[in-house]
Amino acid sequence: MAKKLDFDKEKNNRNDNVIEEIMQADFPLPKQAEDAKNEAFSRIREMAAASGHTENTENMVQRLQEKSTGSSGKKSTGTAKSHKKFKTVYKTALGLTAAAAVFSTVCITNPAFAENIPLVGNVFKQLGNSMGFYGDYSKYAKQLTDSAEDAELADTNESQEDGGNPQSAQAEDQNTTENNNADKTKDNESYSKTVDGTTVTLSEVYCNEMALYLSMTIHTEDKFPDTFITSDGKPNIKLSENSTVKYDYMDGKSNLFNAYLDGKMLDDNTYAGVLRIPVEDMTVDDAGWTKFYEVRNAFFKEKGIDVDSEDFSFDKLAQALGMDEYSDEKLPQVGGPAISDYVKDIKVPDRFTMELDLKDIVGTLPDDQDTTPDIPQDLRDEYNQKMAEHGISTDDADYESLTEEQKDLEHQFFTEMWNEYFERYPEAIEGNNRYNSWTLKGDWKFNVDVEKNTSDTVKKDVNVVDENGDGVLSITKTPFEITMKMQDPEAKYFAVMLDANGDIMPYGGVSNSNNTYAIQDRDISTVYIYLCDYYEYMDELKGYYWSDDYEEKAKTKTFKQLLDERAVASAEVHFDTDK
Repeated sequence: MAKKLDFDKEKNNRNDNVIEEIMQADFPLPKQAEDAKNEAFSRIREMAAASGHTENTENMVQRLQEKSTGSSGKKSTGTAKSHKKFKTVYKTALGLTAAAAVFSTVCITNPAFAENIPLVGNVFKQLGNSMGFYGDYSKYAKQLTDSAEDAELADTNESQEDGGNPQSAQAEDQNTTENNNADKTKDNESYSKTVDGTTVTLSEVYCNEMALYLSMTIHTEDKFPDTFITSDGKPNIKLSENSTVKYDYMDGKSNLFNAYLDGKMLDDNTYAGVLRIPVEDMTVDDAGWTKFYEVRNAFFKEKGIDVDSEDFSFDKLAQALGMDEYSDEKLPQVGGPAISDYVKDIKVPDRFTMELDLKDIVGTLPDDQDTTPDIPQDLRDEYNQKMAEHGISTDDADYESLTEEQKDLEHQFFTEMWNEYFERYPEAIEGNNRYNSWTLKGDWKFNVDVEKNTSDTVKKDVNVVDENGDGVLSITKTPFEITMKMQDPEAKYFAVMLDANGDIMPYGGVSNSNNTYAIQDRDISTVYIYLCDYYEYMDELKGYYWSDDYEEKAKTKTFKQLLDERAVASAEVHFDTDK
């Protein structure tokens, strides 16, 4: 049976991930800095010897300084027939280009270490401005640190649970049993767990009105697997989709989809990163949505609509229901169910507990280690033969000149080729597979008490909307991000935010969320919000800003001036008075 379609995915897939230039410099240390670095290393080793953690610390101080060239890129504004190129589906879907990252010595990249601040409990500071949503988290995040005694007890209990002697356990007296129960309680509360040589240690947690940030380290006994570096210089690492989170204010568990970590390698065995969970993912009423979809699909069936049919399309669905364009929100207008009748409006409370069950850590292999099979030549030949028989050019440059009928045929032949490919290599259909990814197997479970911190959070109603009230309703600024709340049921618009200097606000990299921008070091005393026609922005407007000659064009007309002329609606918002 065909997989049921998520009717709102087209809207969700319209995220415009802006690629900005990455420029990094590398320079030799002056003698004074080199001496200070060596002195710091000596002090760190002395501290490690006193605490009994010499081996782990030695790994930290012996990291290598890697150098490579930087990369830059502009976002393409043309229409490319990229699916015609015979490339790995996985790489095409990610849209990632290899770029280099510069990892300096420990005292330069990690000032916290040079100040003798421990890694655990200070991951945010260790990562510094390498994070997409970087800033000073020390005033807002809660440290999740175990005492050395608790960590030792946790390791002991795990060993006993895996290989303990049942007869010996039965022979223990009542006092010993009570002590073991107390130890297991400490194990459940531990923030550091080791499974098959991989230790995951939670470091800090911070939750505001927009997202939850959880910092962690991943340490492997053997060398950490080589990992693909994204265009913004970060290892492409995530938690597997089988990982779950359970919030005590919600019914049931939720899977952690697209749980990419934002971080970097600290040494050959240690990775530090941050998991960002948007609040909208923490308030999904899964049970309510499941019931709504059941009722909605029953409504479709009554209308004679089969969403599993081969020729199903959104246009046919809208036509059958008498709608200009289909959306779940407008179903009540044609006699269908209302989302609000089934889906609850859930709020994140000020205090809550989250149960994390992290199952497997997955990373993308570098290009030179990716063994994804190429499309076999016989499948390519068959595709090219079909195209030739119908007089259709296989040159990418000719694609836009094809008729609609020719494009439909090309799509059919292309799909047939890939279907045959996946029949031969069924594993390749998965986004992460043995060809393109590595996996650290495990099951790391944690309980984390969270207290929401809303200090320095400001919400403003902006109402950058059209005549129907669709557009940007409000914006919320936290210490690290600005998020626009959109109402756009027909996905007609693209909202743009510029900083006080008239430059596009940056997204947060691997932890990005649609309509959420990273503050970083930008001047946001004033921000400018523009509501643009989606296709006009994608096809014309954004290309003006990202063009190679923008600086020259800006002498005549800036991007802000262009948006002033072309936007559907706009607003100027000031934050400098909110102290």
